Amino acid sequence: MFDSDILPLIERFAGVRILCAGDVMLDRFVYGDVTRISPEAPIPVIAVREERTMLGGAGNAARNVASLGAALDFVTVIGEDAAGSEIEYELSNLPNCRPRIVRDPSRRSSSKIRYLSHQQQMLRVDTESTEPLSEVPFREVAAQFREALPHCDIVLLSDYGKGMLSGERAAALIELCREAGKPVFVDPKGQDFSRYRGAALIKPNAAELRDATRMPAGTTEEVEAAARF
Repeated sequence: MFDSDILPLIERFAGVRILCAGDVMLDRFVYGDVTRISPEAPIPVIAVREERTMLGGAGNAARNVASLGAALDFVTVIGEDAAGSEIEYELSNLPNCRPRIVRDPSRRSSSKIRYLSHQQQMLRVDTESTEPLSEVPFREVAAQFREALPHCDIVLLSDYGKGMLSGERAAALIELCREAGKPVFVDPKGQDFSRYRGAALIKPNAAELRDATRMPAGTTEEVEAAARF
C-alpha cells in the first residue's frame, strides 16, 4: 500500500469507537550511568538520572488506538496496589478513553521495570500475576464488556498471557461479540489459537505463529504457509 492509500484509512479512525480488553501492564524505564562496581558484590552501580512510565501490554494497544484519534472503551483487571493506581491514572489521561477497570485484590498488577545505562538494558524486574482470572472478577469483566459492546464498532482482544483471557475467557467474550454482531480482532498468546475461534482476524507475530503452528516463519512464503495451516 502507498501513503495515499493509508492516509484516508487513518483519517477514518476519528469516527470509530473501539472496545479493547486484555492484560494491561505498567512499563517503567530507569535510565542512569554506571561508573563503578559495588564493593558489596560484583555488580554495577547505576546512578539514576531519569525515570519514565507508560502503559504496556494491552495498554500499548490502547495508546495506539488513542494516537490514531479513535474513541476507546478499555476493559482490564488490576490489583489493589500502587502499580494498579498508576495504570488507572495513565488510562484516565488517554484522550477519548473510557477505562472500565476491575480491581481484584488477590492479584498483583503487572509491572516491568527496566534499568538501562548507555543504551544497554542491565536488568528487568517483573511483578505480576499469571494465573487464570477467577470467576467473580471475570463476571465483572464480562459485565463491563457487555455494557460497552453496543456502543462500539469493533472489538480488540489483547492477550499477553497474564490470566484475563486464559482458558475459556477469550471464547466467552468472542461469543458476546458474535451475538452482538461485532467483529473481533485478536492479538494472541500461547500455542492454542482455537481459543479464539469466531474472531474475524488473529494477528500473531512471527514467533507466536511458529509456536502455534510448529512451522517455520522466517520468510514471506513460510509465514503465508503457516498462516494457512
